[in-house]
Amino acid sequence: MRIMTHKTAIALAGILTGGFAASASAGFDSLIQQGLEAATKSVAPAAPAPQNAASPGQAAPSGAPTTYTHAARRFSYTIPGGWQLVNGDPAGESASFMLPGTTIGFNMHMTQMVPSFPAKASVDASLKQSKEEVTIAKLLTAKRRDDWDKKKKCGLIGWEIVESGKGSDTEHQRIIWQGYDADNYYFNFMTFSHPREFAQNQALLQGVLDSIRFCKN
Repeated sequence: MRIMTHKTAIALAGILTGGFAASASAGFDSLIQQGLEAATKSVAPAAPAPQNAASPGQAAPSGAPTTYTHAARRFSYTIPGGWQLVNGDPAGESASFMLPGTTIGFNMHMTQMVPSFPAKASVDASLKQSKEEVTIAKLLTAKRRDDWDKKKKCGLIGWEIVESGKGSDTEHQRIIWQGYDADNYYFNFMTFSHPREFAQNQALLQGVLDSIRFCKN
């Protein structure tokens, strides 16, 4: 599912509420819709980072890769050397990094859903819609992606998409991993660049997403 528009949120809400209509109460239908609206709020790529010294509130670029651990939600990710924190807090609910002088970056965002939000149904419906978008060239790929530890009952269930760069947003092409953890936190991990820089940097962008690990601490 491409999450960046209100239209998409309405479409997904229709898929889910349609599937549950026979048995769900009006209150539960409302819960699904409200939860989806929260989960599909725009998570826009960060503004381009400065090429030289860091501005106030920005971390200076590091020459070595840096691994950040989010202790509260039990996951970690590694940012390549030379990238710069341009917004947010790596230990908080959102953070944005970019490689100075390029359009290349990484966003992390999370928000807690209510306990009764149907996370698995959301993943299933979102993946189904994303696979359909592959057939009309809005996406290059769409696949299920989980990082779940059955013994610890910890991790993330979700789906990953690669945008084609041919949609309404002509400034960004993204790889996005979305999903839910055991406490119904919604996560959006996104790497991005301008479409003209995407092909030559796709492996790098995928590597940042692939560095994310849940429940290893």
